[in-house]
Amino acid sequence: MVIDTLALKEADALIKKHESMISAVDNALKESASFEAMDSNKKANLAIMLENVSNQVEAKAPRVLTESGTQVVDIAKKMEYLNLTAAVMPTLVAEDIVSVQAQKQKAATAFYIKYEYGSNRGAIKAGDNISNFMQVGPDADKIPAAFNYSGELIEDEEVVQDVTTGNFVTAWKPVVPGSLTFLVGGAEYTDDGAGNVTDGTTNVGTIDYSTGIVEFTTATVIDDTKITYEQDLTIAPVDVPEVKMEVKEVVMVAKPRKLRGGFSLDAAFDLSATQNIDLQSLLQNLKVDEIRSEIDGEIMNDLLNTGTGMQVTFNIAVPFGITKVDHYDSLMQTLIAGANKVRTKTRRVTPNILLVGETGANILESMTKFKAAASLGSAGPHILGTLANRFLCVYSPYYPADRGVIAYRGDVIIDTGYIYGPYMPIIATQYIMGADFYRRSTEWLQVTQRN
Repeated sequence: MVIDTLALKEADALIKKHESMISAVDNALKESASFEAMDSNKKANLAIMLENVSNQVEAKAPRVLTESGTQVVDIAKKMEYLNLTAAVMPTLVAEDIVSVQAQKQKAATAFYIKYEYGSNRGAIKAGDNISNFMQVGPDADKIPAAFNYSGELIEDEEVVQDVTTGNFVTAWKPVVPGSLTFLVGGAEYTDDGAGNVTDGTTNVGTIDYSTGIVEFTTATVIDDTKITYEQDLTIAPVDVPEVKMEVKEVVMVAKPRKLRGGFSLDAAFDLSATQNIDLQSLLQNLKVDEIRSEIDGEIMNDLLNTGTGMQVTFNIAVPFGITKVDHYDSLMQTLIAGANKVRTKTRRVTPNILLVGETGANILESMTKFKAAASLGSAGPHILGTLANRFLCVYSPYYPADRGVIAYRGDVIIDTGYIYGPYMPIIATQYIMGADFYRRSTEWLQVTQRN
């Protein structure tokens, strides 16, 4: 596996540069009942976004484009932008369910792990997929051959015959005596275990088991040029097939979100005078919550709408003679069945995340093995808790009530089925008073295309 050490050093440098802000956010999350402290990846993502803020709004004479033209923004305004970014990034549910890789440019590269076969062995070819975030498992016609990739049996290996004699060499050797078979004119040819190739009655050639060389006494053409044999893996040294794990890249292009906020001067004055409430701060919190919930909602909807098509169902109706609690607990069997479907499809991963709508949330929170989160969090999708120490459970108000998704995210952030790459942090324009005594501002966040 190739590690981008330069990228790691850059991330560490940015974390150190913005240490005070990151530490403040981390401490706030630790004290909050709604969120957990940031891991190293979340800190790196936040550091990149804070650096993007600093680059967008320079400290000496920062300027932003507003409805009334370009205006100078003071240092305090820059800190407000940093605070807005820090308020959104670490609290995204996306950080816990997909790979989040903050980007430094509008068109940037994200990384993922690809597992692939490294050798030609039977029907398997070097470069064939084992698993990656765009495809789970090898192609359907390669699955039978994949079962024997590391074993002695090699089926349907394509050979290149000599154009004159038909002689060929097996790709893997030594060959197990008595294991070679192929078809000529629809008839099966085999080796007899003593170095002879026979059609069942007559010797038609020879095989050298140590070198894999097959020679015919008369010119012979194999049907479909495919052979089956076994490689003796008990002899050392011996050629062995290879599997590879590579870090691949995909280019992602940023797409913007923009949101305007506004409030009446009269209402703001009344609330401030009578309730000591800052309407501008309330509106800013509303916009942050709205953007955050939309990002999480869109990502979770992508996961719902781009699934593999494999389904399991659970009947919410309680059968006669069974308590509701016992019936709801039986959902675990359905979830295990769904997880095992994914395991069968990928041959590598078992889901560890459960995304649900309203009905799913009702059932999960009633199950005896469900452990609720300390708090239900803020607006939009939020983490419900964990089920049987196996599934991280997340609720989305944007899901159909009776639908959900079983998903997987690996311990390594680039071992994932979905990549989200935030780019431009939240930038807030100054509030502008119009002739109608209505104050407006614009926050906008640049996000990258999902994959």
